[in-house]
Amino acid sequence: MTISNKNISISLNFMPAFYHKHLGMKYGDTFYFDPRYRAEVEISEGGFLYEILGHVGVGSKNPAPSHNLFIQPIDLLKATQGADIVCPVDATLETRGHTWSEYTVDEIERIDPRAAANHPFIDTILNQYREMVKLYGDRADIFGVKSGLMNIHAPYTTAHQLFGEEIFYLMSDDPNGAMVVFNKIWDIYQAIFNRIRAEIGAPPANRIYLGDCSASMLSAEQYREVVLPANQAIAAQFSNAGYHSCGPSTHLLNDFATIPGITSIELGAGTDLAMAVNSLPGVNMYPLVDPLSMRNESADTIAEITRNMAAECTPAPSTMLCAWSLDSETPIANVAAMYAAVNEIKKKKVASTTEVILK
Repeated sequence: MTISNKNISISLNFMPAFYHKHLGMKYGDTFYFDPRYRAEVEISEGGFLYEILGHVGVGSKNPAPSHNLFIQPIDLLKATQGADIVCPVDATLETRGHTWSEYTVDEIERIDPRAAANHPFIDTILNQYREMVKLYGDRADIFGVKSGLMNIHAPYTTAHQLFGEEIFYLMSDDPNGAMVVFNKIWDIYQAIFNRIRAEIGAPPANRIYLGDCSASMLSAEQYREVVLPANQAIAAQFSNAGYHSCGPSTHLLNDFATIPGITSIELGAGTDLAMAVNSLPGVNMYPLVDPLSMRNESADTIAEITRNMAAECTPAPSTMLCAWSLDSETPIANVAAMYAAVNEIKKKKVASTTEVILK
């Protein structure tokens, strides 16, 4: 009898609306641009999670704030391209406006990435880092760059946010022009992160994470012909890559498998996970748990969904269930049921392993 050495875990993320509802916690500009206030909020979040979910292993008696400032990469880049920055009191920072929607390909090709790297918003982020150093010393970080990670949204998904629906017309009518746009976006990301690494003394990036949130909106043919080459070219520059596609992505799995150095993949609800494991052998599976199911289904159903996802991913080296974007209406009982199911799976694995050793 062969026992898999696969580990299973959960990555949990409640949206700010959850804490705003239950604790009256306010986010807004202060959360993102005052590290002392952010530390207070994060400690309160961790303590509350321990209070309500500590019995299944969530939270800490002595919660600590993060030493890493993180803003979604797509918002970081859009802020340098004229998008409006909005920080609601009960939601994460977001940028609004499709600031490239009226640009031609030639105009985009003439954009100087150095202007983005030296944008006042990047200055603000770096000033924030200096304040964090006063609190955390060398542990302070921005976007995890000190670990050698470059965490970005893939060029196509970034273009979708910069253009809106116009990107689909461009990809259909002028695929070569779309590739010019994707290359420019990659150049801008590199310029921004090169400046950040240089100013905080971070090492060169050796790992890339590509968040391609809009990938599942495309046919396999269009993804393969227009989007995949950009992702492949970027990933080939790093020792390994992580990839994210948050929609149902079964039709794209074989193409995802051709991204160089891919070691982990996050796949949206509706993706055939068993097929994913077969298409990407040896890749760590990070399936996304459907937040609507977490909000609307019963605890028993959530436990069954959890067991099924774990079973489908069993051949993978490891599985991490990504329970993200849980909102203010998500029942705590459902979160507890998910953790209880995973804890039971772990116990069964230990029992089975012990049985084999005894035999």
